[in-house]
Amino acid sequence: MSETPNAIDAITAAQPSPGEQFFPKFEVTPELIEKAKELVALYPEGKEQSAVLPIIHHVQEEFGYICADAIPWIAEMCKSTPIHVAGIVTFYPGIHRKCPGKFHFRVCRTLACALSGGEELMAYICKKIGVNQAEICDEEPMVVSENGIFSIEPVECLANCGFGPNVMVNDTLYSQVTRKKVDEIVSACKKQVAAEKKNK
Repeated sequence: MSETPNAIDAITAAQPSPGEQFFPKFEVTPELIEKAKELVALYPEGKEQSAVLPIIHHVQEEFGYICADAIPWIAEMCKSTPIHVAGIVTFYPGIHRKCPGKFHFRVCRTLACALSGGEELMAYICKKIGVNQAEICDEEPMVVSENGIFSIEPVECLANCGFGPNVMVNDTLYSQVTRKKVDEIVSACKKQVAAEKKNK
């Protein structure tokens, strides 16, 4: 008789990604503990759970995504429970349970951007970075290229509706994006990766 996986195991099941080569593996370091303590200290005694989301954001910034091992550690730091942390991780679309590529494209899919060519742009970016747009689905909206350099996902409003279509690459927002602009961005990303490899 096979055991039924518990909720946390089901939620945090490993989703291997070629993007992992560009990010450090999750590790609880003294620096990470110190940062978590700083974030927890921002809240009153008894309200440590309020630091869950800030710590999640910090972990994702450091390691690219929230892996299964990070969830119980975050819960411990915030005097919370793993299921509470897992619930937050799965609720917010901006929190990744799979490692993105080194350069992560977020393409706005709301009406304003769609009317200005966002859907066609999405298809063009997918082709340009070498991912299959058909793999994008509600269960896993992010698709990573085979080389791990790029990833892409459709997102809700990027809060720049008058200047669509809008695309965010990592933390940089690009407005009124054209195919030519996509070519320039992708080319710059590839050059950066090549330069980093050469300098290793």
